[in-house]
Amino acid sequence: MKYFKTPEFLHEVFGEKQSILEITGTILFALVGSWVIYSVAEIKLDNWRAILAFILIADVLAGCIANFTLGTNEFYTKRPKNRLIFIAIHVHIIVIAWLLSQPLDTALLMWAYTIVAASVVNTLHGKSIQGFIAANLMCYGIFLLIYLSLPTWFLMVSLFFMIKVLFSFAVDHYRQSA
Repeated sequence: MKYFKTPEFLHEVFGEKQSILEITGTILFALVGSWVIYSVAEIKLDNWRAILAFILIADVLAGCIANFTLGTNEFYTKRPKNRLIFIAIHVHIIVIAWLLSQPLDTALLMWAYTIVAASVVNTLHGKSIQGFIAANLMCYGIFLLIYLSLPTWFLMVSLFFMIKVLFSFAVDHYRQSA
């Protein structure tokens, strides 16, 4: 696959190099996924809160895919401090819940689980067990989401948020096995 240098302002999103296929796949997933969630949610985009919420939803979906790319993975592998900051600043699910009038206590619980689990996975960087632990914590997180009985659209967003932060971002997917 042919890679090109990404502009510096996109490094946090796509890393220093990226392929057309990966960028296209990321954008397409964000657009199609946002449309699916919008269709399921039946929320009108007639006010700033709903519009901002769907911009954040598109960001969650895009990040879910972009974080699996070689360029993004390499960028954060070389910058462990940035990886911790990236995990810490992900409050999207709380903001989306607030913007679209979902229960904040449920969003906080889901967010806390995701951030703690991602932090645990991040501490395992460089260890062969990292992917297994991430998958295990991801599966427990799915149980948590099902238990919370969220509306379908919010369940979808929450699941992709968890995948984005806990599994696609916190795991070094291109580490050479030792």
